[in-house]
Amino acid sequence: MKDTTILLESVRKLLRRGATVHLLNMLLKVRPADLAEAFKSLDEQEKSAAFRLLAERAVPQAAELLGHIHPAHRPDVLRGMGPEELAPVLQRLPSDDVAEILSICPQEDRDRVLSLMQKEASEEIQELLEYEEDTAGRIMTTRFLALPEATSVQEAIAAVQKAQEAEMVFYLYVVDEQGSLKGVLSLRRLLSVPPSTALRDIMTTDVISARPETDQEEVARIVSQYDLLAVPVVDADHVLIGIVTIDDVVDVMREEATEDIYKQAGTSDEERLTKSTLKAARLRLPWLFAAFGGGLLGALVIRAYTPWISRAATLACFIPVVLGMGGNIGTQAATIMARGLATGRISLRLVGEVIFKEIRIALLLGSMYGTLLGIAAVFLVGLRPAEGLAVGLSLWMSMAMAAVLGAVLPMILKTIHIDPAVATSPFVTTAVDLLGLLAFFGVAGPRLAGP
Repeated sequence: MKDTTILLESVRKLLRRGATVHLLNMLLKVRPADLAEAFKSLDEQEKSAAFRLLAERAVPQAAELLGHIHPAHRPDVLRGMGPEELAPVLQRLPSDDVAEILSICPQEDRDRVLSLMQKEASEEIQELLEYEEDTAGRIMTTRFLALPEATSVQEAIAAVQKAQEAEMVFYLYVVDEQGSLKGVLSLRRLLSVPPSTALRDIMTTDVISARPETDQEEVARIVSQYDLLAVPVVDADHVLIGIVTIDDVVDVMREEATEDIYKQAGTSDEERLTKSTLKAARLRLPWLFAAFGGGLLGALVIRAYTPWISRAATLACFIPVVLGMGGNIGTQAATIMARGLATGRISLRLVGEVIFKEIRIALLLGSMYGTLLGIAAVFLVGLRPAEGLAVGLSLWMSMAMAAVLGAVLPMILKTIHIDPAVATSPFVTTAVDLLGLLAFFGVAGPRLAGP
């Protein structure tokens, strides 16, 4: 952290002075990954100026830095750069990274950059851009090593040694004459058998693969479930057309986790990237409206019991405790269910078991905290035992209903093809508050109406 602060201060100082030679020398001495981390704290103009200097005088280092910079910061870094300046840098990046960068560029600039790049690389990138965003086809690389089934181990080792442009050679893919994927083997396996052995005799035929239209989150789940370093991508005829490597999968996992967190808060990752106050407010508006509408319904419920509350104000002061505990247990259940469904750890077949478990947990915790609240109401606040029992019972019921709702709602949304992460905060919290009020007034209401 201290080194990053010093680096930032130095970059800003040299930019203000216009000391480009000293700035370039300093940037070249810093590891690209560390420099990319520091770029996060620079403003838009500083990012653009520092990167343009590298792009003009040290293209390889600029390309390596751009590969480490988070996609959210790339528009600021590349702002103001023309196709002629950008093409030499992109030429050195993997095709999947270039496709991601060009996807946010205007069509005219994209076509110009591709025309300035080498023909082979340009064609690879254009093929990737034809696939939908957030799919395996968009994030795969076409620089992989695949050999015919009849290739001997000795020939395969020689091919690996010559495969300078292949992005991932931890796995060796085996194909037939038509390019169809037939098997895979690791380098360790390749080096542990006699040189004359044919690849078809040592390859694993049970190959886990994905289609180009497969969602990138599903690819990440496959990598996680089977502990893979890469996933081959095949077309409808099972022809090997690319591979998704572990570095891209890690980026996908980070992006999906960030997206889920924003959704749970009732907003989106788009808000973080926009600089418009009005646009950011518009993104939050729909989800806050759900909470606002639920709050109005809650106000109407309280208004209906106003005559009773005025006769037992001390008893009604426990409403925040009942709502707060119900909201917490409901959010916990919803988060566990939504995240489990998103990562594949909870399947629809196991939903009933998970819901039942959450209900048991809520009943146990509700009993404990309901008892504590009832004792506190009697001995600390001075309520009568019957009133303390009513308060404790209302908390128990509120937590039980909240757990059921929190566990069931994400499953329902998943069934009707709506992202469960959206439900966690705005819908569950609002609905749990309403149920908590109904539980409180349903159980404690007779006590509020009493003398």
